[in-house]
Amino acid sequence: MKLSSVVLGLVLVVSIAAPSAAADRNKCGCYKDGAGTCFCDKKAKCGCPEDCEPKGCEEARNKEFQKALEAETKKAEASGHRKSGGGEDDEREDRESAPPKATHKMSAAQSKQLAKLLELYINDHPEARGRSIEDVRGDLSGR
Repeated sequence: MKLSSVVLGLVLVVSIAAPSAAADRNKCGCYKDGAGTCFCDKKAKCGCPEDCEPKGCEEARNKEFQKALEAETKKAEASGHRKSGGGEDDEREDRESAPPKATHKMSAAQSKQLAKLLELYINDHPEARGRSIEDVRGDLSGR
């Protein structure tokens, strides 16, 4: 009889402690201990920037941002290329070596997308906040 009451007591303690541990987890499935160390469930997901989240989430966000930036850059270049009517190879070389000229006005949707991408970049690289767009463009293109 004594063993069953001990087991019952342990089950009661575990069932009471489990909800409080689950309540401490963030929406990603992670929590911090008293020392600030981050622990995540095996099924934890990204989505809690600047909070406790699984390893590799920051790198994945940076990679996704770079892909989106490249896609938008290609889209903008293609749009500008179509409006200018194409061109010869030497014209393309001249454009690549010279700073880009404003050949057309961006649409409202393009301006909105650019603003979102710039905001994401500044959030990931706060040191770039006071820099010129030419400096940031040079960093992104590897110059």
